[in-house]
Amino acid sequence: MALVPQDIPTPLGPGSSYRYWKNPRIEEIGVNFLTFLGLLDGPVHIHITGNNSNRCRAVSTLLHGNEPSGLVAIFNTIKQGVTPAVDMHYFILSVAAASKSPGFFYRMLPGHKDQNRCFAPPFDASQQDQLALELLQKLVELNPECLIDIHNTSGSSPSFGVTTFMDSKHNALVSLFTHRIIVTDLSLGSLMEISESILPAVTIECGGAADEESSVLATEGLIKYLTFDDVLTEGHSDLLLEHFENPVRLELKQGASIAYGDSHSVSHSVTLRADIENQNFGYVDSSYRLGFLSGELSELLSVKDSEGIERLDEFFRVKEGELFPAKTLKLFMVTTNPEIAKNDCLFYLVPV
Repeated sequence: MALVPQDIPTPLGPGSSYRYWKNPRIEEIGVNFLTFLGLLDGPVHIHITGNNSNRCRAVSTLLHGNEPSGLVAIFNTIKQGVTPAVDMHYFILSVAAASKSPGFFYRMLPGHKDQNRCFAPPFDASQQDQLALELLQKLVELNPECLIDIHNTSGSSPSFGVTTFMDSKHNALVSLFTHRIIVTDLSLGSLMEISESILPAVTIECGGAADEESSVLATEGLIKYLTFDDVLTEGHSDLLLEHFENPVRLELKQGASIAYGDSHSVSHSVTLRADIENQNFGYVDSSYRLGFLSGELSELLSVKDSEGIERLDEFFRVKEGELFPAKTLKLFMVTTNPEIAKNDCLFYLVPV
């Protein structure tokens, strides 16, 4: 069920968890995005006055501490002195995770919840749930026209947008950044799931954090989002949008472990091939060996749809300890980071 404004309770803690920073001057934000991050010292709400202050838009980023492109784009637009068409409200959340040495390494701090899984009830007293609640309250209070949530993919990947609602407004928002759009019915507690119940919202996955073009794409798209008078009408790009509907996730089951390599890791129950992230937005057929298993398929992996129905056998098979697709699949959000694979998923997929 969609979250609606009246479902949003009052945060448990006193005061705001966000520092409010209005119209930071160019000389106040540091010489680069790293010094900018060091100046934030916690979650921040940055308010930039636009040419028309009767309207506003919102941007969220750094929900995951290892995804810097949104922060880079915000820094660049402030440093370049870009004046937005309407007031802009930037919400930068997981500053502590991003700042922890060696920097932009931790998706979330050890022992903490994934910030982008906290935007649905029940809300608890954790810092992540309270940050989510305060952001939702701010969005209701400010009533922005729309929201862009900027991320990096878990591995090297082409860019794409994600939404739970397919219509011309969401297509228009995604097309500011990319021509690929995934429409999902999975409910994970992510911020963009508020789409339409509160405001049009999309996630932009700019590509891998280590891919230089990811931050360029984020900056160029954000400048369009800032400066266009109308961002909710299609026509920003001549490229035809590619839609991929209702993906499912391949997840590790409790107790399973994962490694990456070109041969079976005897100390792990699942080994995926070392180059598997090269298949991001690629097709794999039933002849493509994904990796190796030590044990029964159903005991190690899971693929559940939005209704909670297990569909693992529909998509995968095992032959002599090797894992193969059962049919041609398109993969995306493929990671070779074992921690992300364990705590989130190995990858998303849609059948072809």
